Amino acid sequence: MLKEAKTHVTRIRALDQLHRGDEIEARLRVGPNYDDVVVRRGSVQETAPGIGVVWIMDRQTGMRKAIDADECTLWRVA
Repeated sequence: MLKEAKTHVTRIRALDQLHRGDEIEARLRVGPNYDDVVVRRGSVQETAPGIGVVWIMDRQTGMRKAIDADECTLWRVA
């Protein structure tokens, strides 16, 4: 019998904690009584800590997307 692997999720508080290839999620808060909603998920391509932006290869669309760290929370998925 196989056990289901649990995903370990860690909040990223500074973009310099990220490295190329890290799998991350970008989440938005939709209200005080709701969990954060995942708006993007993908692997890190490039970071620009000075301007608060990270670029990922989006899993859903297969396209490169920019994420503004001031607009959402970032989470490392392992």
